[in-house]
Amino acid sequence: MQTLRILACAIAALGSMAISGCSSSDNGGGSGRLNVHNQSDFAITEIRVTSVGSSTWGPNLISGDILAPGETLNVDVSCDTYDALLVDESGAQCTVHDIDLCFNTADWIIQNNTCPVFAIAKAARDAAQTAGSAAAQ
Repeated sequence: MQTLRILACAIAALGSMAISGCSSSDNGGGSGRLNVHNQSDFAITEIRVTSVGSSTWGPNLISGDILAPGETLNVDVSCDTYDALLVDESGAQCTVHDIDLCFNTADWIIQNNTCPVFAIAKAARDAAQTAGSAAAQ
């Protein structure tokens, strides 16, 4: 498996991803390393990618149990344009589309707003916990 690269000079196209490493010397067709930084409040249990247009997801890129808040994952993937599936510890799923992963080294910083569904799921869990605590008193 080759290394992931993100050709992301147009950060606006990725919306909620913070990406660095764009360079004019980068060229397509190569490989590189993607450093995934979980700066969200959510533990991520799965990161899967697939080429745009594919109907099946690739394997979970997280080897082990989770990518906890504050942790970094380094992965190798071939240069291509991908869709990504993120799954948090509660099973909430988020897809990010049309990520161009084609340069030597890049950082993908996952923040709370990368997947709004994670924040919604957390708010629902917190509300249920608060309601359970209030009922127990």
